[in-house]
Amino acid sequence: MKRKSLLILSLFFATVWLSGCATFETEKKAVPYRLTQQGTVIWEDELEFVPPPPDWKLLRVETGENDINFGFVRPDPGDFPSLTTFAYDEEPFGCSTRFEDREKEFFKRFLFNAILHFQILEKKKVQVVGGEGLAVTVEGKDPVKKEKVRGKVIFAKRGDRVVGFYITQWRSLDGTYDPAAFDIFDKFVSSFKFLKKSFYETL
Repeated sequence: MKRKSLLILSLFFATVWLSGCATFETEKKAVPYRLTQQGTVIWEDELEFVPPPPDWKLLRVETGENDINFGFVRPDPGDFPSLTTFAYDEEPFGCSTRFEDREKEFFKRFLFNAILHFQILEKKKVQVVGGEGLAVTVEGKDPVKKEKVRGKVIFAKRGDRVVGFYITQWRSLDGTYDPAAFDIFDKFVSSFKFLKKSFYETL
């Protein structure tokens, strides 16, 4: 399993990475982004998007790979494991270029699917990054740990390749989800732009 997936697969990893995170405004070391006068972020001169509010912390996993990998995490009020994370992924699990096939491949590994009992709440076609995409909302429950998670995955195309956006929100089984976090995620996705071709599109 790719290490980068752990940023939203495990609360323990998210907690560890959180200690080293910083908002765009407070990051002091060399960073792969810059802010624009319009309030957007240019990431590695390749991507542009509207960042989430300051209470969301930047989360990045260094994998040694060439793909772009970053996300945002926010501890939420309430009992453990109240946490929300969302990310952009250049290489979501799977290899198919058809959205429906990629969805099946992806959810075999998403959030250690063998542990969680998933239910698809909604699936629909959407417009994303200038083209057609597929949005899938799911809920998973772990009756042993008494935890649940609501997730939304949006598959899009970058050239011929499938890329992904996803958000996960963890709660105790009797906890309440925060729909406002999903609105912030949707704004992030709807603002997302590719500023130049990917490496694979230039081959």
